[in-house]
Amino acid sequence: MGKCRLVLVTALAFLLEAWVLVWFPLWGVRPRLLPALAGLVGTEEGPAWGAACGLLGGVLSTLAGVSPFQMALLTLAGGLSGVVFHQTASFWGKWLANLGILTGMEALLVLGHALAGAGLLAPLAIAGPELLLAGAGFPVVYLLTRRRRPRGRRRGAAPFGRGAG
Repeated sequence: MGKCRLVLVTALAFLLEAWVLVWFPLWGVRPRLLPALAGLVGTEEGPAWGAACGLLGGVLSTLAGVSPFQMALLTLAGGLSGVVFHQTASFWGKWLANLGILTGMEALLVLGHALAGAGLLAPLAIAGPELLLAGAGFPVVYLLTRRRRPRGRRRGAAPFGRGAG
């Protein structure tokens, strides 16, 4: 994935998250695409690209009003998924790797709330649905990062869809 493609895909995921998904909260939580995107880019492209995707997504989210702690978590998630799960082969392997990274992120968020003096029940009540929605949103992120491969002509087929005779 090139730099321009990374920026475009991250910006598209951010816009989809900020302008569309914000209107469809489920279980009191709005779906998020950027954590899954940072994890997937790290898994497919390596720790440097995953951290860059997480940092860019975090900066965009911070400009939209999310806490800077989320920016650090997105960067960490992208880089860590690249270190631990780089080149996981199948869709399901990437999905499971992403769920592991997202579970770690949720645990760090709950720990952050606990250290800030908040009770544990409220963050845990949010962490479960957030993890479920992030896991369910993974196929959307997976489709955003797919490269289109040009289809080759079938052997013997006429160009431009013309018939043989």
